[in-house]
Amino acid sequence: MIPHGPSRRAVLGSGAAAVALSGRAEAAPSPFGPLGNPSWSADGLQAAAAVKGLAFGSAVPITRFRQDRRWRSLAERECGILVCENAMKFSSVVPREGVFDSVAADETLRFARANGQRMRGHCLIWHEGLPPWAEAILASGSASRAETLMRQWIGAMARRYRGTIEAWDVVNEIVVPADHRPGGLRATPWLAALGPGYVDLAFQMLKDEDPGASAVYNENDCEQKADWIDERRSAILRLLEGMLKRGVPINRFGIQAHLTSNLPFDETTLRKFLREIAGMGLAIEITELDIDDRAFPADVAARDRGVADLARRFLETVFDEPAVLNVLAWDLYDPDSWLSIYPARRRPDGLPQRGLPFDAEYRRKPLWHAMHAAFRGAPDHRAARRRLRAKI
Repeated sequence: MIPHGPSRRAVLGSGAAAVALSGRAEAAPSPFGPLGNPSWSADGLQAAAAVKGLAFGSAVPITRFRQDRRWRSLAERECGILVCENAMKFSSVVPREGVFDSVAADETLRFARANGQRMRGHCLIWHEGLPPWAEAILASGSASRAETLMRQWIGAMARRYRGTIEAWDVVNEIVVPADHRPGGLRATPWLAALGPGYVDLAFQMLKDEDPGASAVYNENDCEQKADWIDERRSAILRLLEGMLKRGVPINRFGIQAHLTSNLPFDETTLRKFLREIAGMGLAIEITELDIDDRAFPADVAARDRGVADLARRFLETVFDEPAVLNVLAWDLYDPDSWLSIYPARRRPDGLPQRGLPFDAEYRRKPLWHAMHAAFRGAPDHRAARRRLRAKI
């Protein structure tokens, strides 16, 4: 039985993965509603960003979103663009072969449209977030089966959400020079199954299905100062140059910006990196901003000052670049931060991390005020940003 209604879980029956991803998942797409009037408040982060041609937004944690009206109200007031935290990832949408579950993603998109907010898609091709049945196909040794899997997955998502997604993270976290693969590519199931051409292939597949969505390469650990990060930046630039030379339909580069207090931040280095990307004709997005505060004191006031100062320095540098369009935090609300849960990110003293703009009582923190001030003080690059938003 296939449940009906605007927010549905389509159980597509047994059979090949290609059927699960290409057939009935597309046949009856949910209506997502018209684009409503903007919901954000005049004193919020989105309002401050919009004056400079920028957009501010957040990842949406679906459980909090469903259970806590205060979180939804916060997103309505502060955000002009949203992205699903996990609800559009492969393992969430197709957890088992033959099942296409877009309920959470559809719900998030309807909320965004009702509030006049843009929506990002995250993420199509990633080395994590793979359901076991898809991992088995990629490990089968059959390049044709792997390519079919990719085509059906990207096609199903792009067709379902065509015309509603501003930008898709087509590939996510694909560079690790230490893996010693061609071009600095990370050793992933996709690379093993399809070779280095999987990256170009993914971008072309998205453009074939939704030419109106901006296609983004999203990457982590390229913002701060360390020898290994310098190596990553160089690999990223070489990769982007090669893609553009080959005519790959890429529009934007996404900088995750999971900033960390235990690494130095060098404005000159980041500014040069951004300028080089912009010089290729690409737009830039900050896609997952938060601050890992492990190296800051336990004292809340001191820690919040450190977090706010690092964010301010980063954003002031970023906003100097006219190619930067969007800034999204990886959630708004401290208690939900992955930084307090992920073992490698936990503070040594066991205290919860405070790397997001709102605290456990939904109060604006020094980080919020630093972000607001950075938006307000940013150079006015509205004309350049309008041109880049129109460039698909």
